[in-house]
Amino acid sequence: MRAPLLACLLLAVPLQASRAQEAPMIVIEGLTPEEQAQPAPAATPEPVAPWLLPLRPVLETVQPGRVLRIQGQQAQAEFRLFLPQEALGGTLTLAQRSSIDVLPEASRIVVRLNGAEIGSFEPRQFGALGAVEMPLGTAARAGDNLVTIEAQHRHRIYCGADAEFNLWTDIDLSQSGLAMAGPALGTGPNAFIAALTAQAASGRPIEIRAAETPDADILRELAQVLGRPLPDEALPIALARPWTTSAGRSFARVTLLGSDTDRATIRRGGDGALVLVIEHQAGAAPRLALVEELLQDDAALPPPVLPQVPPGQTTTLAALGVPTIVTEERYFYRKLDFRLPDDWLLLASQKARIGIDYGFAEGLAEGALLLVKVNGTTVRMLPLDREAAPQKPRLEIPFPARLLRPGANRLAFEAIIPGNPPDEPCPAGQGELLAVLDTTDLTVPPSPRMRMADMAQDLAQVSPEAVQPATPEGLARALPFMSAFRDAAGGGQVRMTVAGIHDLGRMPLAEEGLTPRLLAMALLPSSAMRLDLPEVPVADAGADPLSPLGAAPGERTMPALVESNWLDRARAFTLATLEPALDGMRRLARPGDGELTEWFAARKGIAMLLSPEPGHLWVVLGPGAEPAKVATALAVAVHSPVGPRGQVSLLAEDGSWSSWSAPGLMPQLEEPVSLSNVRSVVGNVASARPPLLLGGMLGLAWISAAIAVAFVLRTRARSRS
Repeated sequence: MRAPLLACLLLAVPLQASRAQEAPMIVIEGLTPEEQAQPAPAATPEPVAPWLLPLRPVLETVQPGRVLRIQGQQAQAEFRLFLPQEALGGTLTLAQRSSIDVLPEASRIVVRLNGAEIGSFEPRQFGALGAVEMPLGTAARAGDNLVTIEAQHRHRIYCGADAEFNLWTDIDLSQSGLAMAGPALGTGPNAFIAALTAQAASGRPIEIRAAETPDADILRELAQVLGRPLPDEALPIALARPWTTSAGRSFARVTLLGSDTDRATIRRGGDGALVLVIEHQAGAAPRLALVEELLQDDAALPPPVLPQVPPGQTTTLAALGVPTIVTEERYFYRKLDFRLPDDWLLLASQKARIGIDYGFAEGLAEGALLLVKVNGTTVRMLPLDREAAPQKPRLEIPFPARLLRPGANRLAFEAIIPGNPPDEPCPAGQGELLAVLDTTDLTVPPSPRMRMADMAQDLAQVSPEAVQPATPEGLARALPFMSAFRDAAGGGQVRMTVAGIHDLGRMPLAEEGLTPRLLAMALLPSSAMRLDLPEVPVADAGADPLSPLGAAPGERTMPALVESNWLDRARAFTLATLEPALDGMRRLARPGDGELTEWFAARKGIAMLLSPEPGHLWVVLGPGAEPAKVATALAVAVHSPVGPRGQVSLLAEDGSWSSWSAPGLMPQLEEPVSLSNVRSVVGNVASARPPLLLGGMLGLAWISAAIAVAFVLRTRARSRS
């Protein structure tokens, strides 16, 4: 009876208004001026701002702010743009500005949609942001679209690697996208998904309104269904009461409504927002399968898939889908990401190999270099300022295989070419400076099937069903994480608990030196940790003849030499001298990233990912962390070689991860020991625990010595007899 009563109340409101308009106006003579007694003219409706369907950047981590910078002589950025059917004939708007060092006449910004160029312009906006509009054309499609912005910059004054860092174009994401009138947007599934992206980009949460707080399992499933059309993106979801007004503009929300039937429909709210209305029978759970059928979208962009490199085989760049790399840039960086099997592990002295085919132009300035990097470590520096050739003889680059990791890895080529001369603009039409041919290959040695505890592999096994809040009151904080993750390929056997900084006492802290206070200090801002130290009375500086000149009150003064203990000073000098050697010995005995307290002392972050026990991850959000942004950073980290690793990882404000690995972890063998793998197995164990190798070698030495002594004694006894 609730729904019919509500309908009667809603119908009664306009009826009363119409009767009031028909009633005669009463004028009290002498009190009401004649001009006020006249009916008021019809009010002019205020113009409604158009909706902005946003550009969503495709990055390997979360975007820290609303402005994305495209930096370098030749650089590009990729974005997703979800379009409903009604927006296919629209216009893309870019709010942009460029560095004053960019020469407009020789520079160009090219915009492509799904691989087809839809427009280009010269970067002439140097101060405030300026808008550039271009029609979508025929390349647009309903659903997710890929927008690529390619910047071709040229410096107006200087030439060289340093100068290229001053070439950039900024894109303001809060004002870029496709603008269209809200009423022009239909009430279809694609329109609602587009409204979800607009709501998420606005910085306000997507409200789930219900008369009573839904069950946790219902909210979990609803978050999954809402996030499924947008892979690797977290939705800012919040719970709200019905019949409330939002503080800001609303584009999309969800309403759970008791009814006499099970139904899922999309309607337009009184404020113009698109509302997903989920009706369910009283006392029964909503049938969210109806919502999944309604919102299923076949036009979503597929998630990124890294190419596989099979161990024991030679894989060329062409086999990885990478064509010949050519560049005209003075500073050049090209990354090539690939995957190794999750059970691949080599920690000893085995060698992997890169066979590089490359060439470079004649006359490059002195100091030009090509750096070959594996997971951030330079394995070879190649000079480019001598013996130039279009194609140099093939060069074999061996490097330690332990630089590679199970899962995602990165091979990178970085070139630094000074200008010649550096204080003049680069010559026009200089041509290609460097080429790395697609015949360049990578060979990774095989390994026994072994694994080592690493949160990167656990993160890939997190499914939405495995996400849980630390407390029932923190359910809303965990909803964005439920919307961000997808069903894991291995069954999703890893749990993830989302906690706040006040839930640290509930976390099992097994690592040596890991305490709730240590974690809190890493997540709290510096301003929150200032301590009011008591004032210490200090004697008059003039009374101490050895007091340093200009010593401020409260500053410690140097004690008298005659009162100092020479033994303490000698001990301090000895410790300071031997500390580097002792630290090296500790690292040799326990490989890893050192003491956890020292690691935390140099770092600050907004969120933290920990693996305190096998198969269980904890996400701890700092006071200033947005759950949706942290969830997005974790979702995209599954495909990235620069994501969280080890046992503790800290997310900085700029979106980068810093990881710590516990010392002395033992690898786990997942296949029987045989003659073919025993050497690699022993090498991995010995590299993980060097004391075991040292103890084994000493044990063998003692056994050999004992056998030799026994043999000598026995031989002498026989000779005497």
